[in-house]
Amino acid sequence: MTGAAHTIATALRLARGIALSGGGTTEVRFDPTARTCQTRDTSGAVTETRFLPPGIGFVALPARQRVQFYGLGTADNATIVIGAGTRVRRVVANQRGRVRVQ
Repeated sequence: MTGAAHTIATALRLARGIALSGGGTTEVRFDPTARTCQTRDTSGAVTETRFLPPGIGFVALPARQRVQFYGLGTADNATIVIGAGTRVRRVVANQRGRVRVQ
């Protein structure tokens, strides 16, 4: 569970780094059915896809099922909750672009 949360956090941090280096908007989209998160660059092209391990799924996602990072490193406020049975972990991105695992 912790590894899966860190996988999502890493995808979010990578998206922020891409946005900072390129000066444009980068987003991470979540697909609860496929249990994936995709990093997309400014043009919308997929740069990376990460999968959740078997048995772990998304419990709660942002309303649009994505988190956007902007050229100055800022981001949409978002909380992604993953779970397996009764165990859950949260990955939080704040508007300053900071990502943390709870």
